[in-house]
Amino acid sequence: MGDLLVLAVIAVAVVLLIVALLVLAKKQSKMQQQLSESQRRVEQLMDELKAIYAGAAGQGNHIARIEEQLGQLSDRQEQLDEQDPTNQSYSEAIELIHSGASTDELVRHGLRREEADLLMRMHGAQSLG
Repeated sequence: MGDLLVLAVIAVAVVLLIVALLVLAKKQSKMQQQLSESQRRVEQLMDELKAIYAGAAGQGNHIARIEEQLGQLSDRQEQLDEQDPTNQSYSEAIELIHSGASTDELVRHGLRREEADLLMRMHGAQSLG
């Protein structure tokens, strides 16, 4: 009877070990699936991050080109402003207005009365207040 009891205890222990192994195998399988899914998600996020970096670099290049074009346009505008005698006479007239010149003085410098009046309204003492 003692041997039978020992045999029964061993059989129960073996069954419990088999059940424990099956439970552990199932948990390991589930964890392996989770790990695979996590690795797939990390790879997906890395691809998205690479795309964002590439886009940001592209935007940086685009902005640099725009800034370069803006600089060229600004230089060109300055050249045109320097070549335009009308613009130069307006600049001189504005300087005269800031120095206290009257509308009649602007007309004597070659502006039409309407132009002189407009510049006086835009840049004269009354426009400062």
